[in-house]
Amino acid sequence: MSSIDNQKYKPIKVQRASDLVVKEIWKLILGGELKPGDKLPSERELVEQFEVSKVTIREALHKLETYGHITRKRGQNGGSIVLDIIPEQGINILVDYLNLKKFTVNQLIEARSLIEPLVARLAAENVTSADIEELKENLASHERDYQERGCSKCGWQFYLLLAKFTKNEIFVVVQELLVRFLLDTEFSAGISDLESPQEQKDYDTLTFEGQKRVADAIMKKNPDLAEEEMKKLRRTWADLITRMRT
Repeated sequence: MSSIDNQKYKPIKVQRASDLVVKEIWKLILGGELKPGDKLPSERELVEQFEVSKVTIREALHKLETYGHITRKRGQNGGSIVLDIIPEQGINILVDYLNLKKFTVNQLIEARSLIEPLVARLAAENVTSADIEELKENLASHERDYQERGCSKCGWQFYLLLAKFTKNEIFVVVQELLVRFLLDTEFSAGISDLESPQEQKDYDTLTFEGQKRVADAIMKKNPDLAEEEMKKLRRTWADLITRMRT
């Protein structure tokens, strides 16, 4: 009898039903089937559609609300309303087009490696005192989320802020596009900004540490250092996302 190579086998993750519901709704939001302002079906309808208990649906909605993906309003015209994930500005049209073209993760890695270091450089050159305060607020929110959950949607908001600091609207739109593909790629790899399971710890920790180094260079208004730190972060991310997808 041949020996079994234990390295071929990976632990099976047991997910809570509410987490699976969260992922399904998140998938619809990312895919554009649920848009900002759309109302989710009622709790009763969601129970029937997902074939789970009311408690499970309420847990899932609470998670989505806690992390800012939906808001729940009371009253006769209330319900669960989808919030903006990232600014639109026609991004969905480009996303749909490029999805049809079947872009690859390696293409995203290459694009981010070329574009985002330049964004960091321009951000450091053009950042204002008000921008720095906004960046500090983003990092503080990220830190709070990281301490509570080990992950944060402030991570991808960080890249949108840097693009804003360039004072170049074309970079803003390009960065929004890259962030949207980042979210799609993370979702397909099972990476969540709602929680950080053990296998996601390195991804969240190393990404956040790299962002803090980039932010420090930008706040010091050091374009060369900001660009170099972003290059390092992009190399780290390329390695992490590749490992998470295998």
